[in-house]
Amino acid sequence: MIRAALALVLFSSGPGLACGLGGRALAPAESDAPQAYVRFETIPLAQPFALEVEVCGGRDVDDLRVDAIMPAHQHGMNYVPTVMATDDDVFKVQGMLFHMPGLWQLQVDVQLQERVVHYTYPIELR
Repeated sequence: MIRAALALVLFSSGPGLACGLGGRALAPAESDAPQAYVRFETIPLAQPFALEVEVCGGRDVDDLRVDAIMPAHQHGMNYVPTVMATDDDVFKVQGMLFHMPGLWQLQVDVQLQERVVHYTYPIELR
């Protein structure tokens, strides 16, 4: 009985189980969207930084775009970041730069075959 339970745990633990470890959950615009997470260290003011985005569920991501806006000021970043796939579900985003302090809203658009799923995450920079 114990061996059967252990085997069930070992065989059911796959990439989806570990998804999002060490990351912050992105808020999807749709209720049926796959879970997605963002990972970053500290975010410096007016200096480039990198982050990672992970999309869970083993779905093929055709494209992933990242941007950020300041809702209170109605403007975005002055730079366009580059996105590189590092794994099937993990993307490295370089060239992010928040040029002023305040509330930023990270925006992630994930192209999943026939649809685009929009995600957001608030970042307060002081």
